[in-house]
Amino acid sequence: MKRVLILIISIFTSWNIAEAQEAYQQAESFNRLAKEAFTRVEKLSNRDSVAIFNAVVDGVEYSLKSDEFDRMPNRKGKVNPRFEEENKNRLAVLHPMLIDAGKYFTKGSYTRNEGLDALQLYLKARKSPLVKDNIDESGVAAYYIAFYYLKAHNLEKADEYADIAMQYDETAQAAAEIKAQCMHSKMVTEEDSLRYLSVIQRLYRTDPTNETYFSWIMKFYQNPTRKFNIEDFIDRILEENTNSAVPWILKGEIAMHAERWEEAIDAYKQADEIDPSSIPVAYNIGVCLNTVGLAAREAVAERRKKKEDVSDNEYMKYFAEARTYLERVRAKDPRRNRVDWVGPLYLDYTILNDKIKAEELEPLVTNFKK
Repeated sequence: MKRVLILIISIFTSWNIAEAQEAYQQAESFNRLAKEAFTRVEKLSNRDSVAIFNAVVDGVEYSLKSDEFDRMPNRKGKVNPRFEEENKNRLAVLHPMLIDAGKYFTKGSYTRNEGLDALQLYLKARKSPLVKDNIDESGVAAYYIAFYYLKAHNLEKADEYADIAMQYDETAQAAAEIKAQCMHSKMVTEEDSLRYLSVIQRLYRTDPTNETYFSWIMKFYQNPTRKFNIEDFIDRILEENTNSAVPWILKGEIAMHAERWEEAIDAYKQADEIDPSSIPVAYNIGVCLNTVGLAAREAVAERRKKKEDVSDNEYMKYFAEARTYLERVRAKDPRRNRVDWVGPLYLDYTILNDKIKAEELEPLVTNFKK
């Protein structure tokens, strides 16, 4: 019996030794392949992007496989990685390049799957301790995967990767847009509609000047029902909280698009009182005041033709007030990165006969008619 036991132990010991030896050989073999791939990346011409990025993918895959076998227990049952430093140093260079490889390959319809594979490999490699010191660009990788799955109408996958990208600040908003589009495409029940509406409302709150978000909300409400009526919705929000600028901005946007200028001005002014830092809000107040002023000027001109007693102040007051708001905008956004305030402010200076300031703006005005 003892001999049998010894024989069994010997067999298992021999098997463990053989297994450990095989694991080491595999780790060494993949390490050699990874070295060769890395050498290709270093030596290839920058103009040969396909070959470079294929070598990048190979280098990452081989490094991960080498590390996988390298971390298997040795014949004594201990984990003693021999190629860890080499694999780590390679991945410090190659792992970030997978993002570029993914972007490059996904641009072509014939190489799109290769691009998605490269981006998915990035996410897989990110779980390895070898890349823990690398900058985490998982959000970028997940966003691009979600984007191309959405283009391919694979909504489940697009939604899955959008969820990952939403966890990262730099891609959260763009990923939320993809998620919203997935939800819209899958919208069937009233509960689906409520979830979709919740997402696009959150997006709109992050950037009330974003025309895409606004158009999504408008599209959702283009066939209003008793349950989904946008103006009722906004009024309901304002009843709950009048101290939030967002619903006032949305109320102003709706009124402005409907050319209800006075209502838009009132709503925007409420938003401006709550948050005076918003450049687009102050700009929209100025634009609406100018529009009301132009209509008032025409009305004064018509009444003057009829020999009625009128005063220019009936319309000049609107342009004077608009000038105040637009000069605020100019001070906060001199390079016009957010809004192009030149035309509306030039109109105010011209009508108010402020020739010096109007002349200052003339070089910036294009295709402007009094």
